[in-house]
Amino acid sequence: MVDQRFSVSVHIMTALAYHKGELMTSEELASGIRTNPTVIRRLISKLVEAGLLTSFKGKSGGVKLAKTPKEISLKDVYIAISEKRLIATPDKDPNKNCVVSCSMKKLMCEVVDGMETNSMQYLQGIRLSDLTSRISR
Repeated sequence: MVDQRFSVSVHIMTALAYHKGELMTSEELASGIRTNPTVIRRLISKLVEAGLLTSFKGKSGGVKLAKTPKEISLKDVYIAISEKRLIATPDKDPNKNCVVSCSMKKLMCEVVDGMETNSMQYLQGIRLSDLTSRISR
């Protein structure tokens, strides 16, 4: 994943886990992450939709974790915000006169499937509670 949606989303989730059930606004989160609140709101929307966050509207509203930090893995976060595969596979029609070209889509799909499987297994093993326990005070 080339963009920063995953790392920003993990930052959001870790901040909320660290603050143990306190409601936080997109402005507060954006300040700590040093980004625009609109970026945070877009990611929060996806995390709410995935059931990882609960959102409260109004003047004293904000967001908080919908589950305990031990129940949320980084895989959950990744799946909630990712819209595409880790690595794009060839999408152009192959050159029919080139045996390499004709084989590349199948070969790369196998490589990408393996990478994604390994990555998801790795992310499944990391919980928000693991990250918050390593935060220096």
